[in-house]
Amino acid sequence: MLGMRNPPLAWRNVAHGGRRSVAAISGAAFSLVMVLLQLGFLQAVRITATNNFDVLDFDVLLTSARFEQFYAPGFLPLERLRQAQGVATVESATPLYATFALWRCPPSPLDAPPDDSGPRPGALSRWLSGSRTARPLQRRQLYVMGFDLDHPPFRPPIRDSIEANRARLRVPNRVLLNAESHPDFGWQVRDRYRDWELEDTAVEVVGGFDMLRGFAADSTVLCSDDDFVRICGYGSRETINLGLLKVEPGTADATVSALRETLPGDVRVSSRAEVLEHEVDHWVNQTSTGKLFAVGVLVAMNVAAVVVYQVLSNDVREHLPEYATLRAMGYSTLRLAGILIFQATLYMLISFAVAVAISEVVYRATEALAGIPMVMTRENLALTFALAMAVGAITGGLTVNRLRSADPADLF
Repeated sequence: MLGMRNPPLAWRNVAHGGRRSVAAISGAAFSLVMVLLQLGFLQAVRITATNNFDVLDFDVLLTSARFEQFYAPGFLPLERLRQAQGVATVESATPLYATFALWRCPPSPLDAPPDDSGPRPGALSRWLSGSRTARPLQRRQLYVMGFDLDHPPFRPPIRDSIEANRARLRVPNRVLLNAESHPDFGWQVRDRYRDWELEDTAVEVVGGFDMLRGFAADSTVLCSDDDFVRICGYGSRETINLGLLKVEPGTADATVSALRETLPGDVRVSSRAEVLEHEVDHWVNQTSTGKLFAVGVLVAMNVAAVVVYQVLSNDVREHLPEYATLRAMGYSTLRLAGILIFQATLYMLISFAVAVAISEVVYRATEALAGIPMVMTRENLALTFALAMAVGAITGGLTVNRLRSADPADLF
């Protein structure tokens, strides 16, 4: 009987609550949107944490012992790759050169005065307006990767883009620009702009490739190892950043063990799975980025709890005579508590549905404007739903204390 009677009464309270119900649903929905956004950004961090290694074709990775993450790889001698090839299960060893460098971004519009001294739009303005933002010519950092054109260490479709432009890239000072770059870097105007520069060296954009950009770099360019060494000031190809090894199928773990015994201590040897796990841990758990979004989830849920609690508390206070009447009719405090908990749960259910619809729109807008992958996963939906139900039950339970003042004797 309790399960049959409580829902209709709780539903009537929600349906006829007027402004109180609107306030509760709006406040809780806003908080749940914030939760879904924080979880979406956290998921984007997880995705972009590994996107650089996802496009590289390797089974085992050699890095400096001081390796931190992809954008801070450190240096190691090319000789270590030659030594690694002495292990029987290693099929190939390919060096990769990688560093940040300054890129000359075209002005917007293209006929704007070519100087670097004018006022620059802020980050928010660039994010909202993209390529439409008026700005002078400027130099911004992007990530550069250099490699042997005859042995590109990339997976398709980037490998396909390299092979299609291999002949062009053999000409000095020619590069490929990431087609997913922030609009400031000029991919959209590549056919109309010619004054490209990389580290004060005039270059030509001869093609593009598709690669997700992450939180650390708004753009990436690819070039030959000869161009990389000369333009980025490495001086010699004997100093590399990453060593990418392909091994015989099923021998990755054994190869890692053999290499760790063979190579000197200035090299870190990692399997592909270990590298990906390290990158996710670094960006999600070791940096402020991941921690910030995790804290945001907790703050948003606290806001939802406060809003729903205030609405329920005010509802009980304003309807104390009605609740006193119910107690006079024989309703126990437990039964009335069930009504309040179910009412709070209804608020959160409706708020959850509204929040999911709004969040989907915001996800797509953020993805289009910021260029980061926003994915509403089943896990994040389930977590948000569980949090919403928990908040509903807790706030409903906390409001029960106000029912103790609903004394039937006050009616007479």
